[in-house]
Amino acid sequence: MAIEINSLTSNSLRNVGDDSAVKSTQVNPALSRVAEKVKAKSDSFNMTGSAAKLQELEARIAQMPVVDAQHVEAVQRALATGSFTIDPQSAAGKLLYMELTLP
Repeated sequence: MAIEINSLTSNSLRNVGDDSAVKSTQVNPALSRVAEKVKAKSDSFNMTGSAAKLQELEARIAQMPVVDAQHVEAVQRALATGSFTIDPQSAAGKLLYMELTLP
């Protein structure tokens, strides 16, 4: 009994898996030239002045230390000697300003 699936019979499936029926094909020379031009073409972009400035600033910031070591040492010395004073009005104002500027 023959089974037909999508208009295929068992006779048309006989050579499945047999690579002797595979034929070598040549690439169209015109397509080869187009492919070579596409490969040879390089990507490019133009950066605006503001983008270049942002990139420069980003590089400069990356070079900066995360902590101001001199300021930390000065505070440590002031704490050790007991001369460190806190201005509550200034601290509260800075905290309020920071809170108001958050998005």
